[in-house]
Amino acid sequence: MALTIENGTGVSGADSFVTVAEFATNEVAYFGASLAGSTADKEAALRRAFVYMSALDWKPDLWPKFGGTIPPAIKLAQSVLARAEFQKVNALSPTVALQGRKVLNKVDEIGWDVSHGPNTIEAARPIVTMAMDFLAPYLARNPAKSGGTFDLVRS
Repeated sequence: MALTIENGTGVSGADSFVTVAEFATNEVAYFGASLAGSTADKEAALRRAFVYMSALDWKPDLWPKFGGTIPPAIKLAQSVLARAEFQKVNALSPTVALQGRKVLNKVDEIGWDVSHGPNTIEAARPIVTMAMDFLAPYLARNPAKSGGTFDLVRS
């Protein structure tokens, strides 16, 4: 099924800001080469990136028309996100398994098994910071810089 491209006029049923050809051009410009694969798989990755982008916290009245003209940075960001999705399906919505936690393994006496690795969601979750840098001027809150967890600093 062909992509329906949003061009800033409020296209009904739009599911992408870029065509597969624009996606390939952006890949070559920013990554040196376009990934090999079917057009259908690339379209699916662009759709998943579009859905991911729609869930971000946009500044009021921007999404999805951007005042009648889609900025190049938005198209680049979708290309970056789609590339991540194309390389690994669900890269933008990973299943997170926390590591570094203790698991009680004895009842009579205390005994722990420790899973090694980072113990944060941010460390286990891929964050596409390049795309977030492109999107930063348009977002009310940048999830790459102000995620759901915070460090407390005590004086």
